[in-house]
This record gives sequence, C-alpha cells and structure tokens, in this order.
Amino acid sequence: MTVNGLPLHPLVVHAAVVFVPLAALAAIAFAVPKWRWAARWPALVLAGLAAVAVQLAAMTGDSLKEKVGGSALVATHEMWAGRLQAGMWVLAAATLLAFWALPHATPVHGAADKEARGTVVQRPLVVLLPVLAVVVLGLVVMTGDAGARAVWAG
Repeated sequence: MTVNGLPLHPLVVHAAVVFVPLAALAAIAFAVPKWRWAARWPALVLAGLAAVAVQLAAMTGDSLKEKVGGSALVATHEMWAGRLQAGMWVLAAATLLAFWALPHATPVHGAADKEARGTVVQRPLVVLLPVLAVVVLGLVVMTGDAGARAVWAG
C-alpha cells in the first residue's frame, strides 16, 4: 500500500504514535474519581482511535514487509507491534467496560450523577486502567524503537 509512491506504513504509524499515548493518559485520568466526569468521553474515543490506528499500522506494516522483505530487526519490530496491538485492544475494552460500569459525579448544576452499574468491577477497573495504560505506553516506545532500528540500522 502506497500513497504517491510512499509506503503507507510510516504515515499511519504517526497516528498510532499520537493516539496511543493520548489514550493512555486519558485512561489514567478516567481512573481518578475526581476527573472521571471530564475524562469519560475522551478516554473512550481516544482508546477507540488508538486501537484502530495500531490495527491499521499493523496491516500496512505487513504489506510493507511483503514488499521489502524481512530481517531480524524487522522481526523484533513485528514482535513488539503484535504485543502493542493486543495491549491496545485490551485497554480499549477495559475503557469501554469502565465507561459503562464506573460512576461519576457531574459538576453541572441540575444534572444527575451516574450511579455505579458494575459494583463488582469498580475497584479492579480503577487499578487496571492505569496499569494497562503504563503497559501500552511502554509497548509503544519499544515498538517505535525497534522500528527505528529496523529502518536506520538495517
């Protein structure tokens, strides 16, 4: 896949590099009760965008690999990318579950606060969201580093 003769993968990767850290930060904010009302929608939207961006980066990366061939460095990048892809989908699913389950108080006058729906999953989600966010941040760094090494060293 190319755009004007350029491989699409390096272009799509920029979306993942932007949306994954933003989704991770929004998920961390969403876990904080005081910020939950403001972070709900951004966390949900950014998690979805990041998951799709990582998926597209993986698909275009496979296409680029078929065109240019593989190496040990490309295999390392592909390994980290697969982990990032799985981690991002897990974070997106956890964010969706938290969006549904976690209560939040709204500071808007006259608006009703959202009550808890999934009381059993509240505490695990409040712990899980930041943990997954940190894992995904680490994975995006490792994936990017491996990709840069594959391009510049190989």
